[in-house]
This record gives sequence, structure tokens and C-alpha cells, in this order.
Amino acid sequence: MSSPAPTRTRFARPAILAAALSGVLVLSACSATSTASTGSKDDAAGVTHATRQITAASVDPEFTFEGKPFDLSKIAGKTIFNIPNSSAVPFIVSVDEAGEALAERYGAKWIEYTNQGTPTEQSAGIDQAISRKADIIVLAQGVNGELIVPALKRAKAAGIPVLVSHTYQTGQALPSQLQPLVAAQVTAPFHEAAKLNADWAIKETKGTGDVLIITSSEVPPSNGIVEAMQEEFDQYCSGCTVKVTNVPVADWATKISSTVQSAIQSDPNLDYVLPIYDSMALFVEAGVTAAGKTGQVHTSSYNGTPAVMKILQQGNVMTMDIGENMEWLAYATIDQAGRVLTDTPIIEDGDEQTPLKVFTKDNVDETGTPPEPSKGYGDAYKTGYEKIWGPAK
Repeated sequence: MSSPAPTRTRFARPAILAAALSGVLVLSACSATSTASTGSKDDAAGVTHATRQITAASVDPEFTFEGKPFDLSKIAGKTIFNIPNSSAVPFIVSVDEAGEALAERYGAKWIEYTNQGTPTEQSAGIDQAISRKADIIVLAQGVNGELIVPALKRAKAAGIPVLVSHTYQTGQALPSQLQPLVAAQVTAPFHEAAKLNADWAIKETKGTGDVLIITSSEVPPSNGIVEAMQEEFDQYCSGCTVKVTNVPVADWATKISSTVQSAIQSDPNLDYVLPIYDSMALFVEAGVTAAGKTGQVHTSSYNGTPAVMKILQQGNVMTMDIGENMEWLAYATIDQAGRVLTDTPIIEDGDEQTPLKVFTKDNVDETGTPPEPSKGYGDAYKTGYEKIWGPAK
């Protein structure tokens, strides 16, 4: 099968997600595990802790990044070749669109390599970047570089630096086999988001939650996210029961809804479903509705995808989403890419200090009606980064 040409493709409507997610990544069977939390004996204190965490994360974030200033306008004329984890996920598309707009404002050329998330496609994307003499390759939002090492070696041999963005936890080094092949990375606060998602369920169930976590274990940050959630439940909710089930990304559209229905049928006390990425929540809502448990079984998640914010506004299944400002993520990626392209010292640990914000029914309208990407977080990042970069010329 020939690989698709790298083009800029828009995916603005969530209705296409179900059809588009087929064939995203190598599949494994759905599986489930169950653990009972065994942590603090004082669940009232756990609920108090969880409530404080949610309250603290519900305000507009500050810009705290302090990178070495450099002239970003020197990227003018450079080619940024962006390979996303999957062009079928609205969150990823929104981040990439913001990255394209910012890169072009500073005079760079952005090539978006549309793909459905298979390593074969992503390897072919690297080969196209080489043939098109790109100045940098960005592996964006969860591309598993360990599955495409031969292609990364070809990029290295061609002298093209590779940036990995929004794939590994802040404070976590790149996998050892990627370190000689990747010039820089931008990390993300996945574990902090995971703990907030657990905190919400602890708070809302008053420390007695019967919870189902849905993961996609083939995506690099997933296992760490689940572990962070379980740690939070263990420490702050000994009265909670937590189960984990795995649904690969390629099966989201066909299996999440039925998985949720089956979980509800087998566990009548289930009250919270926590998908670790919020595009999964579109299918969780369908499963809860089909099971006739609307208003009884709820869901919360992480990413801040506008389509999911909309069901938070309008429905009574989704009760909270931990948002990331998609434009802020794009600014962080362009900052690190710009450092590579201009021979400015990179951010060695990849921590651009991209923040999180909790959205509930009380503040979700700050994102717009209907919600818009990157609205509702303030604009401190714009002035902050532009002080570091200088104006576009």
C-alpha cells in the first residue's frame, strides 16, 4: 500500500471520528484488571485533598516558562515536517493546526503528514521528509518512536533532526534507544492530569467510588497515566474500587461503548468511568446512554477537546474535563523546534511547563458556546513566548 501524500487535512467535526479511527494502531485484545484501593484510612481527608486539588486547577494558568531568549524569526524559510500520532483524533488535529499557523507567522513552511496512526505510515512519513529535504521532523502527540527506529536512523543519516512532542511525561527521559536519534523533546504533565481525574471521582463519589478506568496501552504515556491514577486512589480513597480495561485506539469507535455497557451490566454499582484520553469519552457517553444509566453513571477525562467540552456543556454524563490549551502546546513545540533550527540551546529536559485547567459545568462556558480550541485559558502564554522570541518579521 502506498503512503498518503503529506497534505493539510482538517477534521473539525466529531461525527467523522468513529469512521476515521479504524486502523489506527496495532491492536491487542480488550482486557480488564481490578484492584481495590488500600491507602489512607481517613477517606474524609482524602475527599478534602481531592477537592482542594480540583479547586486549585480550576483557574487560568500562569506562564512560568523561562527559556533562553532567541530570535524565532530566523526559522523563516525552514521546513517543519509534522507527523502526528493519528489524523483522526480531533485533539491532535487542533494542536497541529495551531502549530502550522504559528510556524507560518514566523515564516516557516509546515508540512502536515496525514496518517491513521500506523508505524508503517509514520515510517513512510519520515522517508518523505527526507526526500523533501525537511529541516526538522516533529513526531507529535503520542507517536511511538520505538516502533519506527529504522526510519529514525535514516533521518539521522540524512542529517535531519527529530523532535518528539507531547509523548513522554515531564521529568521522564526519552527511551534509551531513542536518545541518539532524537534531537529534543517537549514533555507533558500526563501524571498530574491523571491524578486530577482520580481526584474528581474521589470528590464526586465522596470517597466511595466504583470506578472503571479505560486505557489504550499501546500509546506511550498510557501506562504511566494509569499508574498515577491508581496511586491517587490508593493514597486518598481506600473506600474506592478501581478496575482497569484496555481498548486499543483503533477499537475506540467499535468497542468502548459495548465495553461500558457490559461493565454496567456486570457491576450495578459502577458510578464513574474514567477514559484516560477525552476523545474516548464520546463513546463512553454512548455506552452509558445505551445502558439506560444517564444521570447515574458519569465520566471525566483529560485533554480539553472541543467536541468533548460540548457534551460537558449539554449532557449529564460528562462532568469534568482536564483541559490543555492546544495553542499553548503548539507554542511549546515551536519554541523547542525553533531552538533546534536556530542552534539555540534546547530545553534539555523538554519541560516547557505547559499547564492544565479543570473544566466543569461551572466554568466550561469560558471555552465558548460552542467550545473553541484554546479558549478559556487566558493568554499569558502569548505574551510570555513572544518576549522570549521577539516579534514575527
